[in-house]
Amino acid sequence: MIKGEKTSQKLRYSIRKVSTIGATSAIIGTVAFLGATTTQADEVGVASESTTSATLVTEAEPAVTTEAPQVVETTAVSETPEVVSETTTTASEVPETVSETTAVSEATTAVDTPVTSETTNDSEATSPEVTSASQPSTTVEDKDYSSYSATTIVKETGLTELADALVREAGIDPTTLSAERKEELNKLYVKSTETGTQMTYGDFQSIADTLLEQNEQYAIPYFKASEIKNMAAATTRDAQTGEVADLDVWDSWPVQDIKTGEVVNWNGYQLVVAMMGVPNTNDNHLYLLYNTYADNDLQHWQNAGSIFGYGLDAVTQQWSGSAVVNQDGTIQLYYTNVDTSDNNSNNQMLATATLNLAVENNKVVIKSVDNKNILTPTGGDGYYYQSYAQWRSTFTGADNIAMRDPHVIEDEDGSRYLVFEASTGTQNYQDASQIYNVKNYGRDAKFILSSFFDILDNEDMYIRASVSNAAIGILRLGGTEKAPTIQEFFTPLLSSPMVSDEIERPNVVKLGNKYYLFAASRLNHGSNDYAWQEANKVVGDNVVMLGYVSDSLTGTYEPLNGSGAVLTASVPSDWRTATYSYYAVPVKGSDDLLLITAYMTNRNEVAGKGNNSTWAPSFLIQIMPDGTTKVLAKMTNQGDWIWDESSETQATIGNKETSHLPGEDDGIIEGNPGGYDLKPHTPKAPDKPTEPDTPVVPEQPSTPVTPDTPNTPSVPETPTYSHIEKLHGVPTQTASILPQTGEKDSKINFLGMAMLTSLVVFFTPYKRKRKH
Repeated sequence: MIKGEKTSQKLRYSIRKVSTIGATSAIIGTVAFLGATTTQADEVGVASESTTSATLVTEAEPAVTTEAPQVVETTAVSETPEVVSETTTTASEVPETVSETTAVSEATTAVDTPVTSETTNDSEATSPEVTSASQPSTTVEDKDYSSYSATTIVKETGLTELADALVREAGIDPTTLSAERKEELNKLYVKSTETGTQMTYGDFQSIADTLLEQNEQYAIPYFKASEIKNMAAATTRDAQTGEVADLDVWDSWPVQDIKTGEVVNWNGYQLVVAMMGVPNTNDNHLYLLYNTYADNDLQHWQNAGSIFGYGLDAVTQQWSGSAVVNQDGTIQLYYTNVDTSDNNSNNQMLATATLNLAVENNKVVIKSVDNKNILTPTGGDGYYYQSYAQWRSTFTGADNIAMRDPHVIEDEDGSRYLVFEASTGTQNYQDASQIYNVKNYGRDAKFILSSFFDILDNEDMYIRASVSNAAIGILRLGGTEKAPTIQEFFTPLLSSPMVSDEIERPNVVKLGNKYYLFAASRLNHGSNDYAWQEANKVVGDNVVMLGYVSDSLTGTYEPLNGSGAVLTASVPSDWRTATYSYYAVPVKGSDDLLLITAYMTNRNEVAGKGNNSTWAPSFLIQIMPDGTTKVLAKMTNQGDWIWDESSETQATIGNKETSHLPGEDDGIIEGNPGGYDLKPHTPKAPDKPTEPDTPVVPEQPSTPVTPDTPNTPSVPETPTYSHIEKLHGVPTQTASILPQTGEKDSKINFLGMAMLTSLVVFFTPYKRKRKH
């Protein structure tokens, strides 16, 4: 619908010299003025509202298609000339060039955001409580276009009813469309999918806009770069070479309770499984790390070694997963088995194994690994989730495949499930036809068509949109806890056809009576190049953590914060304090707090030689009753997986100036793989939510003293008006000239004062300032 624009006119009154005849009129006008109780002598604002809406045919598949053009044409004529002229100008530009389309699109609010975000952050710094529970301003309600026919042609325009409705609602003049554009528009259709909650193109744009806003509610807090250390436990024997080396450590997860998700106290220890490997090497294997339970000192962690032994190679790798304690005290590990033997491709399979551990001489040791079992040897099942064979048959080099990162959880009925990253199968498969499904876009007609034209006009975006099909899947486990099997696949909990090709590391946490689904993602694996490229330009990174909520584990999940954005990047990816692979851990005894863990420095020494990937300080987020979240100013030491009274520290809290090492802020870093055009940004540091010292500055009462122009001493300062001073506190120039409404003087005093005023106006040159 085209909304009318509110217009307001301001009528200004100016006082000039008047002629002798005009003086009499001024006296009469003054008396009339005294009777008005609300009119201001300065200016009067009059608002006139014009609301115009376009009414379109909403009947599904009308039998007589010739009636449709009549209704649309009549509606178009009823629009105000101002609206038509503006939308027509925009519309004529939309189909022609990508750059102009982007400028018109709602998607491009991201471009302007950095300009205003600094101001926003400054104001938010003084009143964080105002914005703490607000939803992103970019969240827009989706409109349903399923009632329009995608086959019936409107004769007047040569467009289908669906395309015709979209074009007119977007404010596009159909006569400006080329034959090629009309042909593409007539391919549009509306198809609802069965693949759970869908991330639309509009959601993706909102997530990117949230990142650009750098709102402290979502921005990952600043960490103090000088305090960040490599893990001592990461200097260990490498699984491939068997030699001691300084390893990167990245995706990590604790051994958790299968129901609550809390970190398990295993014989007085906390256990964490981590992906580790030699920097700049194809070295991806799992290690077991341990520490005294609730010890939050990074350097107290120790390494029990490579879980699957030594002498491993790069052909078979082990990637992310989860782990829980079995009833007999053994650890059940779920992980990703990756076979790269097929021309270095990544054939990913969900797998499991049982770890037999022991404590010997105050050290945790791996005694054996039993029950190694690949749960999904073909990758996906093909229908719900893309199989390796399906992917391989169409792979052209631009398509990601995913069947990884299994997260195990048990529901209230005792059933065990795996939530994992996947790609959609034939139920809603990847294809160029997804570009024409209006359902994939979300928002309104203007956004849909602007985005549609962007994709058509950009070859890279077209290819990305054709292969994007990231999903968060779920399956029910059968068998026993040590020998699990797949009992049943379900429709994905989340899918993103045409929008994103990678949403990874899912984990589900139950808080109270609700289930919360979280996942990490890099926006540069999405099809909207303009969105993630702007993030790279402004912030220097495009990583996010997404979040969704449901009343049941397998139920419908709704995005938190309107779009799903929970955490957004706040520093460039090659800074020492850049983070990724966010993993939410519940806080014992709390129904609304989560500890966010991650690794920092984006691997392979991008922050400089010797600055290996390491565990980041953890921090808290709070989930509000209205489905919003906020980052709290609560930070831990590096590698703290359990929040308790000893967790909070000030040592790792940074700000804009301290969150990078010397030289990192100049945009030139040796080995920078992204080639980002690094620019300064101003996310609000979480350690400064209570700095209300700025609002005190604007109090500048010095200006009211300025108008002390006693150039009218001829006016007798009668004590009659002293009560005005008492009423208003500070005497003003107008108070000594014009009587104010509400005074109790007699009519004679009023008339005398009016005459006196008129004479003053007549004989004294006076020019009123106009407001602009």
